[in-house]
Amino acid sequence: MTYRIHGDMGSGFGIHVLRKETEQSSYIDTHLRPATFYRYQVAALGQGDKMFLANQTVTTPPQPALASIGNRMLMRLPTPTRVAIAVTPAPTPLPPDTIILGLLSASDHMDELDGYLTIVGEVRNDSNMNVGDAVVSVVLYDAQGERQGEIEGEPVLSTLAPGERSPFILKVKRSSSEVHYSVRATARAKSEMHARSTSTLRVVSSRRFEDDVGLYHIAGVVENKGTGHVEQARVVVILYDRGDGVVNVGFGYPKPAILAPGKYADFDVTFTYYPKVVRHVVLVVAD
Repeated sequence: MTYRIHGDMGSGFGIHVLRKETEQSSYIDTHLRPATFYRYQVAALGQGDKMFLANQTVTTPPQPALASIGNRMLMRLPTPTRVAIAVTPAPTPLPPDTIILGLLSASDHMDELDGYLTIVGEVRNDSNMNVGDAVVSVVLYDAQGERQGEIEGEPVLSTLAPGERSPFILKVKRSSSEVHYSVRATARAKSEMHARSTSTLRVVSSRRFEDDVGLYHIAGVVENKGTGHVEQARVVVILYDRGDGVVNVGFGYPKPAILAPGKYADFDVTFTYYPKVVRHVVLVVAD
């Protein structure tokens, strides 16, 4: 029997992300904060059917040194047997001003151009304060659940106001045919945030189309609504599926690169991976 374990980020928003798909009857979550309430959902996969089994709640202990919890859940499987899944938190100490960002979605695909595993998703500042220095961490595991390494990268927006979202994209060199991973995003609390340098750029229009060779395009126009010249702007396009999960993230540059006040520039961002896209969002950020 295969189990899918979904967990939230301790934010209380009820957003669950796939943490692990396993045939084992235990699971260790190594990305938790002390004294924080987490929710998990477990489902069983059997003969092509998905069966929801149980909810599980875990509160991590106040001190990381006491990270040993024996909370267990009993689940009914499609057969008359019972299996116990143990969720054991192992919190990692974090700086006192660290904010855990909500993980709205995460997915992966193989990049046809470079052969790397591409992990994309979206995070959100679920706190009531401004945050900066955002970092997305991906921990890699092999088929046996042994930790193989960790990579880090910044989301597209490294500073976020309360409730603001940002996509992210990270590339992983695959060392085997089977790769498992977990995703965590953190940031540091900020008393104030400076206005982004590209805040005067407005997306006038955008359209999507597929060309004759199978490339997916998001093309459009941006306008400089400010009073000064804008240089080194970058267009970021996020593709979403029907469930509002991120399918892919792409980048492009307006042409002309230097945009005078009141002037317009064209952009065209292309994708080779774009399954089941139903909508897109265009951001303009400083490069």
